[in-house]
Amino acid sequence: MRIAILGGTGDLGRGLAVRFCAAGHEVIIGSRDPSRGTAVAARLNLSNATGAANAGAAREADLVILACPHEGHGTFVRDMAPVLAGKIVVDATVPLGPGFTFAPPPEGSDAAETQALVPDARVVAAFHTMAARLLADRARPLDQDVLVCGDDPEGRATVIDLIASIGARGVDAGGLAAAATVEALAVLVVGLNVRYRRRDLGIRIAHLPPDARPR
Repeated sequence: MRIAILGGTGDLGRGLAVRFCAAGHEVIIGSRDPSRGTAVAARLNLSNATGAANAGAAREADLVILACPHEGHGTFVRDMAPVLAGKIVVDATVPLGPGFTFAPPPEGSDAAETQALVPDARVVAAFHTMAARLLADRARPLDQDVLVCGDDPEGRATVIDLIASIGARGVDAGGLAAAATVEALAVLVVGLNVRYRRRDLGIRIAHLPPDARPR
């Protein structure tokens, strides 16, 4: 799969690029400055990754991941809307406010804002609680779960398969309305990492069998 990571030069974007490339996917690291994405790919020694401007990366991809900061999220998505239409768009943005508070937009979640701004996109919320430091360390197993929600069942299934390809487990959390809860949980996990002086805490759903399927 050809995957574009917009805002891909940040911690989460770099970690995802490492894992996707290791799984054999083609990755386009998007940035406002395409040379930064190219430099990240070279620094991480990712032979199947390239850099591009954000719009160009999205245009060429089969699936797009938004790994941009919460600040300016709406403006960024609005600018990218023409190249996001019709694609599976995975919004991994965490609405982190001052003092590790949950600060969502009026739509209730960043993922819902993306869907409102790009109604033709197949928006899926995922990767919020996955530790960037863990992703970047290929020597460590991905022993965390990824909650996946969106109103397009096929889009959710595609993202869950993508998560499985990097050795983690995707958990179907239902429709896009659940994104507010998932994003708020991510804010809590960020706070826990700070409180316990860790950088790799995440979540795991207890007692969910590996072959479990949602009803």
